Amino acid sequence: MARDDNFIVSVDIGSRKTVVLLAEEVNGRLEVFGHGISESSGVKKGLINNVKQAAQAIKTAADEAYLSCNTNFHHVSVNISDPHLTVINREGQIFIAGDEISEQDLDAATKTARAVPTPTNKQVINSVSNCYTLDKDPITHQGVVVDQPIGQEAKTLEVAMHIVTVSNQCVNAIDQSIRTSGLGLHNIVLNSMASSEAYITQDEKDSGVCLIDIGAGVTNLSVFTKGGITYSAVIQNGGDQITQDISDAFDASFEEAERLKLKYGNAQVKSIREDGLIKFQQIDDSKGCEHYLSHQSLVEVIEQSYLSLFSQIRQNLKSQKLYRSLKSGFVLTGGASKMKDCDALLLSCFRIRAKQGRVNTDRITAERSILEPEYACALGLLLFEYDESDLRVTQEDNESNIFGKIKRQFKF
Repeated sequence: MARDDNFIVSVDIGSRKTVVLLAEEVNGRLEVFGHGISESSGVKKGLINNVKQAAQAIKTAADEAYLSCNTNFHHVSVNISDPHLTVINREGQIFIAGDEISEQDLDAATKTARAVPTPTNKQVINSVSNCYTLDKDPITHQGVVVDQPIGQEAKTLEVAMHIVTVSNQCVNAIDQSIRTSGLGLHNIVLNSMASSEAYITQDEKDSGVCLIDIGAGVTNLSVFTKGGITYSAVIQNGGDQITQDISDAFDASFEEAERLKLKYGNAQVKSIREDGLIKFQQIDDSKGCEHYLSHQSLVEVIEQSYLSLFSQIRQNLKSQKLYRSLKSGFVLTGGASKMKDCDALLLSCFRIRAKQGRVNTDRITAERSILEPEYACALGLLLFEYDESDLRVTQEDNESNIFGKIKRQFKF
């Protein structure tokens, strides 16, 4: 794991900020004991476009994390958020030679499922085993579904996997940025997979749920049905787009638009009971004129921005025929999900339940400021690496991948 001695380290490279967290196990759960935050640079819409700048932001956050706990560290796990990712849900089946299923049988079934053709410009970054089926009938497609097949008797074993491929360029940029910062890269995990670790319960996964992680540059989606992850996506729209829409609507600078959003923002016009005027500064204010906008007009722009994002989410879910599978609805996280009435607007848009997510503090705890939605990915990365869990995650061992083969058990 991304451990130095007896602790775990995560790095969340976002469009707006870079976060480094350190955690250790205490009485069966993780406790965050060190953290550092810096303003991101060289990152746009979730993608690194300047390695040197991104590396400096990582180093700044890492130095702050060291000062917060006086603990040296090197190996880290990092998030990835590639808008060009591809997801494949695939089964692999083998015949069992002996009386009981062995770990070697499980490896063989997993290898069969992962044997998918990958374009030369992409690589498999995460492969997640969702479920195992014993003695599946080739006609009825029925069999015995189990969580852990090793040691059980069967003639055939089938594993259902969720496979994620991302661009080599995206992975290489992360690798170079981490190494340039002076750290060592242990693992790269899809952003939405990481966030779900901290925010989604097993009951929600069983009944069907969609996690929406609205960051500054991008929005990450992950859908769970029947206990396993079935869909992942990255939408190039987030909190910065809302700020840009405000800037365009009122001819304000990006910084002024961000101030207006944070101080007066709301996702629903109908939530504004009393309209009023808000003083603001326009870009060309050389004459020193005073400018005002109505609170309602500001919220109208914000609402339309969120509706545009939610429309993109709807299109993604409908294209995968997942819209009716979400019995537990939506769970919101990410910094831009903190906008007032964001969950209420989502509910009115989709007509199914929606809520602001909360960190599962039975699994991980930290000071209050770290348990906020904007730290969802960094917290989830820590949990993803926690070795006392039961998710089986593998990474490809091939020349195009910067990693060797990693096999561990994780809770997911």
